[in-house]
Amino acid sequence: RLAETLHAAVAALAPSPPPLVAPVTSPVTSPVTSPTARPVPPRPAVAAPQRRPAPLPPAVFDDSPEAAEHLVRVPGMILIVDGYNVSKWGWPELALPEQRRRLVDALAELAARTGIDASVVFDGSDVAMPAAVPTTARAVKVSFSPPGVEADDVVIERVAQLPAHRPVLVASNDRRVRQGASRYGANVISTEQLMGALRR
Repeated sequence: RLAETLHAAVAALAPSPPPLVAPVTSPVTSPVTSPTARPVPPRPAVAAPQRRPAPLPPAVFDDSPEAAEHLVRVPGMILIVDGYNVSKWGWPELALPEQRRRLVDALAELAARTGIDASVVFDGSDVAMPAAVPTTARAVKVSFSPPGVEADDVVIERVAQLPAHRPVLVASNDRRVRQGASRYGANVISTEQLMGALRR
């Protein structure tokens, strides 16, 4: 009996084997993007500075002779003239070569008087003409549109390419030229306004 009692006591004091537990296995899952993670949008391109039309003095209207006279004297102003649109209005009785000469001479006088940076664009021509006409102060830049391209397109493209910090003045009666130049922040005057400024 004593032996049985001691055997029972030893069995009770012996450490019990750990319970059998099934190993926990993590399920195989495919990588999932966090629902809160969003792709970083690309930075928006920095908008190029926009040209603004030069302001007019109080009580001076856009279509007045005073507006043209003021604008040709704005510091740093670039004048771009729609060549034949102006010359055919100003000197319709003359042949085209003489019209070109008259207009360039008048622009040269205006540049010398006001300091404006003047240029004129004519529709394509085979007639040779110097690219710049010297004056006492500045040069009038003369150019012709390439074959198959209208001077209108050249004028609008030139306005678009000029630095935005430079004020630009376009002289033309052509609606497409006026609208295109205005779209790029240029001041626009009519042929009549320019002729008034040239004759002052």
